[in-house]
Amino acid sequence: MSSPTLNVGQATTSLETIMNLVRAIVNDSQAGVNGVPGEGQIVTDSPTISPFVLPMLNSSIRKLYRVLRNCGDPVLIKDNIILTGLPIINSPTYGVGQCDTAVQTILSPEGYFDGVQLWPNLVLPDDMLYPTKLWERWTGTNDPFRLMDAPSGGLESLLQGPKLRQWEWRNNCLNFRGATQQCDIRLRYYCSLPQFFSSTLDFSSTYVPVNDCTDFLAFETAVLYATMLGSPGLAGLQAMAAEHAFQLKNANIRRMQHQDFARIPYGNSSGDLNNEFSFTSW
Repeated sequence: MSSPTLNVGQATTSLETIMNLVRAIVNDSQAGVNGVPGEGQIVTDSPTISPFVLPMLNSSIRKLYRVLRNCGDPVLIKDNIILTGLPIINSPTYGVGQCDTAVQTILSPEGYFDGVQLWPNLVLPDDMLYPTKLWERWTGTNDPFRLMDAPSGGLESLLQGPKLRQWEWRNNCLNFRGATQQCDIRLRYYCSLPQFFSSTLDFSSTYVPVNDCTDFLAFETAVLYATMLGSPGLAGLQAMAAEHAFQLKNANIRRMQHQDFARIPYGNSSGDLNNEFSFTSW
């Protein structure tokens, strides 16, 4: 399985940049225990002094990812992730490679279940939230990957053939009818981006891999802090956080306007679980 590496460049923002703005928003930019102006006395980077900061910051980051995912931001999309050599169907009644409409195969975080046996070397990517499209080809070939169907009503009850043909996302697993030949699959999916939980984090060298997210994360974290305190300024902070969320979503929608889209009819089999429109051309 191949996976692209996420590059951290100048367009990403550090946790320290975010927290400096949080402290400015909540009026805690004074010198702290180290005598450095701006490090704060209450909303600090120290998990000992401010144990609430990292949980609040991670909550804001998770909300950012949900906001971007719900508007189809490509920063959360991974594509061309290949799993090779999915085993052939294995019927508990008729044996290996024998068709059985009672059998479905499953690709899960624990492995690939062929109907009888679990293959633990074939697993879903650990950063996968849910798939949008799948393609397949026969293992050992250089054939083009062919788009698979995702029937809206679940997998059809049909005898297995040489290809998987259909898939269904169910119980956080990929489900198939199985195939009588080994297949490779190509995945396109929405991924989870990093969250930060370590008490030894260096805020100045740890980055959120999303462009232009500083203002939203700072105001959203300030909202959580103000909520904890019962601050009378909570409504204003919520309005600012909502405005920054809108601007992030709007920027993504404007970027997408250079593409041509066609509405996917109800009951489509393209498999895109997130968008009601399908990309047609550049």
